[in-house]
Amino acid sequence: MTAMFGGAVSAQEGETITQLKEEIESLKSLSEQSFKLPVDDIQPLQLPGKLKQPRLYFDPQKMERLKQSIQKHGVLEPILVRPSAKGRYEIISGERRWRSCRALEMEDIPAIVRDMSDAIALEAALIAHLLNEEITPVEQTESILNLLSLHLNMPIEEVKANLHRTKNVSASVSNKEGFEEDALRVVTETLKEFGMKLSSFVSNRLPMLNLSPEILDAVREGKLSPTNAVLLNRQPSKMHAELIEDAAGLTKQDCMALVRDLEKERAQKQPSSPSPISDRVFARIKAVRKKKSLLQLEQAQKKLEEIDRLLQEIESLSP
Repeated sequence: MTAMFGGAVSAQEGETITQLKEEIESLKSLSEQSFKLPVDDIQPLQLPGKLKQPRLYFDPQKMERLKQSIQKHGVLEPILVRPSAKGRYEIISGERRWRSCRALEMEDIPAIVRDMSDAIALEAALIAHLLNEEITPVEQTESILNLLSLHLNMPIEEVKANLHRTKNVSASVSNKEGFEEDALRVVTETLKEFGMKLSSFVSNRLPMLNLSPEILDAVREGKLSPTNAVLLNRQPSKMHAELIEDAAGLTKQDCMALVRDLEKERAQKQPSSPSPISDRVFARIKAVRKKKSLLQLEQAQKKLEEIDRLLQEIESLSP
């Protein structure tokens, strides 16, 4: 069993995502070779720098159902962990099961222990979640960026900048170079393993990371699709909370219709912009000139003299 991940770990970067998928799937049938580990000796996956583990949001209702199942039947599938410092372990796959066991105050949990580098651990964690369809598009996008950052030894912001530049060069809209040839190959192959292309990843996935925190949370929680989230993000931030509720579960077409109706309603309520002050003054002077009887009054004459004096002051102003 050690050979399953042993060979891969000894040649970390040679491990392909396809191989990892096969190995993770095969682990599910090896519960008899798992160990009982103390729940308190286990923690979520820890990664260097600003890198994040794939799974950040846990649906409360699903967690409650899992907890009830474990309470009744026990943990049917071992979690996958890697050794950490001070005799502890980090979770690669199975954090929901571990959290449920901890909530039930269980002492131990079945686990399979494998040595993995940060890159392989993140890749394996991401694949495990994708196989079970457990993570949102936002979490997947962030995890892929984390993977690229590890594989390329490059900060995430630099990875994102190079992705944009490479896409623009391909589209002949920029003369700034993106990734070098070897790095581009790594990026292309990584995205391909997850069924993506560089252009679509940059156009459809990266914009999600610029969503407002409120809308980003809604995507994480599965309330909004990424496409609908981008549409709603263009609206005033004070309306986001209401829009999230209105758009929950809508198709892209229905969400677009909702946004159009909202923009139309807002345009109707918005007062028309006032005309320039000079236009208003000249229009009123023109109207007053027609009232000849009014202009003959002594009080009106005094006001006209004041207006004449003000006009002279305006004329004396330097442009």
